Amino acid sequence: MRFMKNNIYNSLIKKIQLLHIYFFILFISLSFALYYLTKINLDNKIEYSKFTHLKHLKTNYKIWEKNQETQADIIYNMTIKNKTVLTTIAQAYQTKDTKQRDKLRTKLQTLLSSEYAIYRDKGLLQYHFVFPNNEVFLRMHKPDKYGDMLNKVREDFEYVNRSKEIIRGFCGGKTAHAIRNVYPIFDTNSKHIGAVEISYPTELFQKKMNELSEIHTHYLVKKSIFDSKAWDREDRVLNYKPSIENKYYLMTISASHNPHNENTYKQHLNNNTKLLEQKMNQNKMFSIFSDIKDDVEIISFFPITLNTTNELSAWLVSYESDPYLLADIIDTQNVRVMGNIVIILLLIFIWKIIKQNEKFVQILGSYDNNVIFSETDLYGKITNISSAFCIISGYKADELIGKNHNIIRHPDMPKSAFKDMWTTIKSGKHWSGEVKNLHKNGSFYWVKAEVEPICDSSKNIIGYRAIRHDITDSKEIEKIQKEIIFTMGSIGESRSKETANHVKRVAEYSKLLASLYKLSKEEIELLYMASPMHDIGKVAIPDSILLKPTKLTDEEYKIMKTHANHGYDMLKHSNRPLINTAAIIAHEHHEKYDGTGYPRALKGKDIHIYGRITALVDVYDALITDRVYKKAWEQERVLNFIQQQSNKHFDPELVTLFLDNYAKFKDLGIKFKD
Repeated sequence: MRFMKNNIYNSLIKKIQLLHIYFFILFISLSFALYYLTKINLDNKIEYSKFTHLKHLKTNYKIWEKNQETQADIIYNMTIKNKTVLTTIAQAYQTKDTKQRDKLRTKLQTLLSSEYAIYRDKGLLQYHFVFPNNEVFLRMHKPDKYGDMLNKVREDFEYVNRSKEIIRGFCGGKTAHAIRNVYPIFDTNSKHIGAVEISYPTELFQKKMNELSEIHTHYLVKKSIFDSKAWDREDRVLNYKPSIENKYYLMTISASHNPHNENTYKQHLNNNTKLLEQKMNQNKMFSIFSDIKDDVEIISFFPITLNTTNELSAWLVSYESDPYLLADIIDTQNVRVMGNIVIILLLIFIWKIIKQNEKFVQILGSYDNNVIFSETDLYGKITNISSAFCIISGYKADELIGKNHNIIRHPDMPKSAFKDMWTTIKSGKHWSGEVKNLHKNGSFYWVKAEVEPICDSSKNIIGYRAIRHDITDSKEIEKIQKEIIFTMGSIGESRSKETANHVKRVAEYSKLLASLYKLSKEEIELLYMASPMHDIGKVAIPDSILLKPTKLTDEEYKIMKTHANHGYDMLKHSNRPLINTAAIIAHEHHEKYDGTGYPRALKGKDIHIYGRITALVDVYDALITDRVYKKAWEQERVLNFIQQQSNKHFDPELVTLFLDNYAKFKDLGIKFKD
């Protein structure tokens, strides 16, 4: 004992002191690294937020653009299907008589007025008819304005009248920009008689985004696409003002325009002036991030080109607050603050530990009194032990030092367990397991042991060290729990006149088959302890059905099958691994590998391995033993049946393992026979 305290303790103290110095350096480094790591994380979240908001803007715009195209196509198709409309336009184009043309214009306006009123209520901006020479025949939105030439003003009309093909997209005009759809018109003889424009204002999209999505959106229109005199015209369709984003653009003003918000947006833009100018010059969609006090804005820019030249002529801009990103920023700040506080506290803590080494010796003394510790030489002779080891084993230190460790070996422990331990630790590896030990007075105690080799500076094994935890109480609880499980399982079986040994055999068969299947030790033990509960749901089945000696009717069989769900419902609410395992088995042991089982018709590996194993051994025991409704089958008949049900009722891999090792199952059946 003195050797352990004077040498091992002092060695540990020196090592821990050295570790404190290492930790001190590490924490100083972490304090510098913390900022950069959180910055990288936050930057990634900002980039993702920018990407998401930009994608959202683009998607909404494309959906709206497609929607207005569809509406425009519907209006166009209704227009050209009206022969009176086509005849009126054709006659007006052919006549040179001004009065006659005016009459025809009035006729067309009257003819389309009711439809136009409906279209206008749905957001239509312009319903506009133009002759092949680009002369305006009728503007439904301004019927008193006609006869002007659109050459060099509206390239989209020029294109359609020249190519006789549809053109769509963003386009300026004399007084406004819009998302325009211009279609060629042909008379009933397929002769080209002009073009029609069906256009929606960009303000409509702004309104939908502002009202429905609560995202402020507006258009920036390049000044150069309009005639410089257009801004003084009284017939302007849309209102514009100088853009706050770029001096070469004008901003469309909608009814939802809020000057107060504009001032807020200016503050965000002022922080990103150079970046904004740089990005807009690249003519690609982008987003920028701005954080002012408690307001985080993602400002997204989507470029829009002219429909005739594909030249950049406008931007769709959205300002969207991101409360989640704001929360991330606050969290990052909190992490930095708390991280630095933690680092400072840890440094103070380490400093106090270094200053109070004498207290650490007391801690090591407490270790001696509370931790079940031992060391042996290469041959298993005990060289060091803790006081806690003496207390739990009942021996004094001088009765153990120099003795072989098997002085506390309990005869119930299989030799294979110790063989596995020695093989593991002699190879330089760590071994862990539960061990039943013999007390000096002849009683026993259980420990969870962690055994590892002790190496010298050349990494040669010179002995072995073990630390144990007393698990005697938990093993007793486990034993009681196991007995309760078997008792409950027996209750379920006894109601159907099955023997108590049926649940024992099912448990033993399940354990053997799980071992052959190479499940882990923990899973094998869980399955072994839980499988007796497989038919617990039968307590909910009426005796008239459960004890019926003859074949069940369809309705009775339907009720009988509910015992799987009843069993699951009884057990599913527990968080204990053992009860959870029992719930799975109760629920799935009547599922069949080909999917024809019940209650959920699971198939193949969708059935839990616990259910697949229990299904096979439960059926085997039912066939090989007498039941209230049948006599036991002959062995050959049983084995043939199981072989036939491979890949049908049973997992084929489990069938192979069962049949190849049948002698072991047969021995268990004899051992636990009724």
